[in-house]
Amino acid sequence: MSEPSSERTLDIANALFDIIPRLLERIRAEIPHNSDDIAPEWRDILELRATKGQFKFLRVLMTRQQCAMQELAEQLDVAPPAITAMVKRLLAQGFVTRIRDEQDWRVVKISLTERGQRVVSLYEEFWCTHLHRLLSHLSQEELTHLQGALPALRHLSEEEL
Repeated sequence: MSEPSSERTLDIANALFDIIPRLLERIRAEIPHNSDDIAPEWRDILELRATKGQFKFLRVLMTRQQCAMQELAEQLDVAPPAITAMVKRLLAQGFVTRIRDEQDWRVVKISLTERGQRVVSLYEEFWCTHLHRLLSHLSQEELTHLQGALPALRHLSEEEL
C-alpha cells in the first residue's frame, strides 16, 4: 500500500478541522437551554452541565459498569486529580456513586447511579436522533461515501498511531 501524499493528507486534515466542529456545533445547538420549556427528563442533563470530558467519563462508566479512580484516569488520559474533581462534582449531583472494593478497602470504585445511567442514555439517544436527522438529508451516494470512510475514522479515533 502506497503512502498518501503529504498534500492530500493536509487537505483532508484541513477539511476535517473545518467540518467536525461545525457539525458538532449544529447538533449542540439543538440542546434545550431554558429549563422552563423542556421535558422533565432534560432537566437532569441541564443540571449536569457536563463538559465533553465529563460525558466521556460517564460513557466509560456506562460501558464498564464500575472503575477504580486510577483506571478512569488512564482511560481518559488525564491526571488523577482531574478525575477526583469530576467524581466529587458528579457525586454531589447524584450521577455517580463510590463503592469500596471488597478485597482491598483502599480501592474505591466509581459507578453510575440510576440517574447517571438515565442521563447518559438520554444524551446518547439525543445525539443519535439528531445525527440520523442530519444524515437523512444526504443522497444515497453521499451516504455510501460516508459509510466507506467510517472504518478509517474509527481507526483514527481508537488506535494509538
